Amino acid sequence: MTIVEQILAALQTKFPGVDTAILTRIANKKGEGVTDESAVNSIVEGITFQDVLTSYGDFRAGDARVTAIRGYEKQHNLKDGKPIENPQPKPQPQPNPQEQPDIAAIVKTAVDNAVKPYADKIAQFETERNQATRAQQISAKAKEYGIPEALVSMLSIKEDADLDTFMKDAKQTFINAGLSEVKPPAQGGAPKTESEEIAGMISARTKEIVESKK
Repeated sequence: MTIVEQILAALQTKFPGVDTAILTRIANKKGEGVTDESAVNSIVEGITFQDVLTSYGDFRAGDARVTAIRGYEKQHNLKDGKPIENPQPKPQPQPNPQEQPDIAAIVKTAVDNAVKPYADKIAQFETERNQATRAQQISAKAKEYGIPEALVSMLSIKEDADLDTFMKDAKQTFINAGLSEVKPPAQGGAPKTESEEIAGMISARTKEIVESKK
């Protein structure tokens, strides 16, 4: 068994279910020039799933390129870029040079279509990560100004809003509306729960109303 075959067999055990063609590409690349069988284990251990994904992307792009070229050659009766000789050729109308398809554009489109799903997933991941980061920033700034989470959900915050200015204005709006308990968290002691904060606001407001009617 050659070094490449040993690497391939080990990769099939390490990554069960992965297409043999993909693992063969990796084995050929990693085993090139290797003559010491004792190096097989360390080579296989150094191959990660990211290497498999990269090889898969290259495989799909190469396959799309080959398919596009074969389709173009079949359509125009070519082989390896040269016209196929026909002992009894049928007269064919000469195509207008301006109407000749751009094989480079055809190949590029096929490759882009093969890679697009991966690009879409990366874009989705980036969007979700940015949304999570923004949510954490909003929560932290609200706590800094003593605004409970229950009230944060009522706010409509634009993506490009300056959170410090926004929360400062929001706090003042809540205070003007009678929620006098909106304030920065007290230093020391156990922090109040969200329910306790809201209950405190309601109690304070009720007390203000009773006092005003005396």
